[in-house]
Formats: sequence, C-alpha cells, structure tokens
Amino acid sequence: MKQNIKKVIEVGINQETDSWLAGKIKLVNIISLANFIFILWMILFDLFINKNHYLSIVLLGISFIMLIPYYLNYKKRYIASRLVFLSFAYFCICFLAVVFGKEFYFQYYLVPGVGMSLIFFRDEIGKKKWLFTFAGIPLWALLEFWFANYPAFIILDGKYASAISYFSSFLIFVTAILMFGTFTHESDNQLRNISKMNKKFKQLANIDPLTNLYNRRFVDEQLEHLFDLAKNQNGFLGFVIFDIDFFKKVNDTYGHDAGDKVLQIIAKLADENFRETDLVGRIGGEEFCIVFTNTNNENVLKIVERFRKEVEEQVVQYEEKNIKITSSFGISYFSNNLNSCEELFKNADSALYEAKRSGRNRICEYKKDL
Repeated sequence: MKQNIKKVIEVGINQETDSWLAGKIKLVNIISLANFIFILWMILFDLFINKNHYLSIVLLGISFIMLIPYYLNYKKRYIASRLVFLSFAYFCICFLAVVFGKEFYFQYYLVPGVGMSLIFFRDEIGKKKWLFTFAGIPLWALLEFWFANYPAFIILDGKYASAISYFSSFLIFVTAILMFGTFTHESDNQLRNISKMNKKFKQLANIDPLTNLYNRRFVDEQLEHLFDLAKNQNGFLGFVIFDIDFFKKVNDTYGHDAGDKVLQIIAKLADENFRETDLVGRIGGEEFCIVFTNTNNENVLKIVERFRKEVEEQVVQYEEKNIKITSSFGISYFSNNLNSCEELFKNADSALYEAKRSGRNRICEYKKDL
C-alpha cells in the first residue's frame, strides 16, 4: 500500500531527476491529488444535503481541472505543470468567489498561492515568477471590490452555506499545511543530500583512487594530529614507511598495468592485516605507510613482521604470469625528544633507507646512529 501511494505521488520522477526538481514535482502532485479528493468530498456533502447541486456541478469541473498539472508531470512537462497549476488555481479561486460570494472564504486561497509561486519558480522562469507571486494581491483587491458592489450569482441556504464555508476553510488550511509541509520535507532532503555529497567529496579528496587507501594529504593531517595528542598525553605513536622492492623492474618487465595490480594487492593485504584503528595510506608511487596508536613497540614489530611475510609469500598473477614481490620497512616511534611529526616521518624514512641498504625484504627500526 505504501509503495503504491509513493508511486502515485512520484509520477514524473525518475532516477535522473534532480532532487530539488523532484521535490517541486511531488508538491504539485500532492496538492493536485489532495484538492481533487477534498473537492470530491465537498461534492458528496453537497449531494446529500443541498437540494440544488449548482456547487457540485462547478466543483466537479474544477476537480478535473486540478488534475491537469498531475498529467503534465506524468508527461514530464514540469514547468508547464506548475504554470498551469497556479494559473488554474487563481482562476478557480476567483470564479468560485464571484459565483458563490464572500461567505465561502474562497478568496483566502490566494494566500497559499503566493507561497506556492515562490517555491515553484525560485530558480526558474526569471522575473516572470514575480508576476505569479504578486498576482494574488490585485486579485484579492478585485474580489473585495466585487463583493462590495455585486451579489453572489448563486445564493445557497444559510445553514448549508455555513457548513460549506467551514469545509472550504478547512480545505484552505489543509492545502497550506500540505504545501509548506512538503516543501519543508523536500528542503530537508535536499540538505541531507548536500551533506552526503559533501561527505562523499571529502572522502574522495582523502582517498587514493587506485588502492582505496588514504592519500598523502590525509595521512599528513592525521599524523600531525596524533603527534600532538601523543605529546600532550604522553601516548604511544608508531610510524611505518614501506615500499615494494624493485618496483621499477616490475613496471619495466610486465608493464604499468601489472604494477597497478601489484599496488592494489599490497593495499588489499594491508587492509586485511592491520587493525581498524591503524591508519594505512599510500603516500607516493610504491610507497605506503602505517600509523599505530594504543599499542607498544613490540606489538608493532610483530604485526609488521607478519605483514612482511604475507607480502613475501604473495604471488601476483597477471596475464598468466606470476609476479613475486617483497617489501622493505622502516619504523620510527614517538619520543618527547621529537619536535614535530616531520621528524617522526624523516626517522621512518631513514630506517627504510637502512632496510634497503642492508639487503631489502626486511624491517629496520630507527636508531640515532642510522
């Protein structure tokens, strides 16, 4: 049932429809259908109570006119739908007011009409939207002049007229509530979508597209933050830089696509072997890093050694060829002697250089005499 109602309300909307436009389409659909249903109720009320059914005849025509914007949305003529909706709305309001008189409060429909025009055409049809926005003011003045000088064309029974006027007032109130409620709901959706997009863009800005690991910029930001935290709270911070041994040879021998696949395999292994609290990133070419917190030197060495063996045992298959790879690691640890995270980074890089100089495929911890 809920899905069927949603389909009816979202007529004219597809996956390509902009969320803001979709909100306006839904607003027209909801108000068109709601007015159609309420007018039918008013017709039933008129048929049961009143002896003469002039109001029913007029309202029946108006009810079907109010469905034309819904049909135009179905045909994906979105601006035409809203133009027709407002034009017919103003016309029908004035017509009903002139025919049945001031006592039915039809003229008060002009108030939500002003709000609708601003919502409908906020970013469309240029200066013409102000014609629709302020059309209600002269129309109201014209109706007041008419009421003062001319009687209603059709005069209904006093008790019946009172009941219809209350019903009309209720319909005006419901229309305004539907309009502003739908608009508020769609505005909230728009803000949520913007928030999601901003988060997505922020994530894309922080992620390396090839490996889906964090990029150098994000690693630098987080490392600086964690360094300050360790310094202020005397906490643990370990930093590891590693790269793929003889990676240039892989590219030269098998091609850059093979090299990309090797990088992706390394990233996948890193994702599987390190904790969620460990920050893993690609900081350049074939160079990666891991940031450790809430542990100790011994555990870091143990975890990195396990990962080194995983890489050593890994065979990358590319176009029916097996590529063997190894990695070298440099580790540095936070100490109160360090003045900045750049020093921590530089120490890990020096340890990596020592690992390579000592034969590669090994781990080297930073020592002051490196």
